[in-house]
Amino acid sequence: MGASQGIGGPTLAKSNQPVSQQSEPSLLAIMKKMTQIMANIQEASFSEASRPQAFKTPPMKAPECFDGPQPFKGRRFIKSCQLIFHNDPENFSQEGKKVLCVNSFLIGRAAKWIEPYLSNLTNQDPSYLLNSWQLFES
Repeated sequence: MGASQGIGGPTLAKSNQPVSQQSEPSLLAIMKKMTQIMANIQEASFSEASRPQAFKTPPMKAPECFDGPQPFKGRRFIKSCQLIFHNDPENFSQEGKKVLCVNSFLIGRAAKWIEPYLSNLTNQDPSYLLNSWQLFES
């Protein structure tokens, strides 16, 4: 029942066919499958490469830091922040994110004014100053 030596080379006692002929159909099937897989990979790569890139919002200049004593600078500061929020609505979809972003640009008296509110960042009350852009900007 083991392999024996035939006229054309090694044969199996079971089938009298050379080993190379017995494995040929499965090797052919494997080669066809590999060719199909390679074609699928190339097609997927081509379709991703030919797909247009999504438009990305260009970055905007950060507002100048605000220190608080001059009201006209405060209005300009708020408008600059609103432009950033409008330009990137995905990142600023929540009111609290807007307020926290603005707080990162406060310095001097303005930073001292907001400091007590920052100690309670976990407050989820919608009427809390840090959770409402409308309250904050007014």
